[in-house]
Amino acid sequence: MTNFLQNLINGLVAGSYYAVLGMGLTIIWGVLKIINVAHGDFYMLGAYMLYTFLTMVGVPVIPAVMIAVLVAAVLAMILERAILTPALTRDSMGNSPFVITLGMSILLQNFVQLIYGERYKSVPYFNDAIIKFLGVTLAAQRIIVVIVAFLAMFAAMLFIRKTRFGWAISATSQNTFAATLMGIDTKKIYMYTFGLAAGMTALSGGLLAPIYGINPWMGASIQLKSFVVCVIGGFGNIGGSIVAGLLLGLIESFAVQYIGTDWQNVLAYSLLILMFWFKPNGLFEKKGH
Repeated sequence: MTNFLQNLINGLVAGSYYAVLGMGLTIIWGVLKIINVAHGDFYMLGAYMLYTFLTMVGVPVIPAVMIAVLVAAVLAMILERAILTPALTRDSMGNSPFVITLGMSILLQNFVQLIYGERYKSVPYFNDAIIKFLGVTLAAQRIIVVIVAFLAMFAAMLFIRKTRFGWAISATSQNTFAATLMGIDTKKIYMYTFGLAAGMTALSGGLLAPIYGINPWMGASIQLKSFVVCVIGGFGNIGGSIVAGLLLGLIESFAVQYIGTDWQNVLAYSLLILMFWFKPNGLFEKKGH
């Protein structure tokens, strides 16, 4: 029972940030109708920004996290407006958004290597406490990750469903042409949506930096996991991505315990293949899609 509870909690920890990452990617798909290949690199950027302001500059934890998220979001909006919007506003996009976001990914990785070097960096835990409950041992940092992740998902869903700007995002997601006729500036919606998703991703990167460390390539595996979450949850389905993220985290956690660490990613990508085979529109496919 202790092992079960330990794996359950570890799965919820991993699943919570998988859900945040998948939620960001599915928001981009819902509005811009593209797969953002640079999504994982904003996770990496958030971690490096936290390292910069927390470790190098000495800013307190909470302001450092907020600044890291803000920097990633603003940079994402600048990149979207400068190089992605022209492709999105053409009548025929073709593969250009994929190539452009791939270019963003390469740009961000090389920028980070140029500034910080290739060596791994470390960030101190926000809280060093160790909590023991019912035989389960858990670092306080992991509890912080879960709490902040769920707060971020709740805030994002509340923003999208309860604010005028959120309604504009939903309208653009449903029908861009009709949203334009209603007076919505869809170009701005594209830009702010891209920034919102990047900010959520950067938040995950900052929270997990003390646990996993930092390197310029840390976004690659995150990119793939985010894609798996989107496929399972159904592209464009925010609620589905949250459930799928938690599900993936639990699967990986129990796989590590009973099968071995080497099979963790194998199971995740096997699940992706099975989804493409039997349920290509996801477990939570939206009606009408």
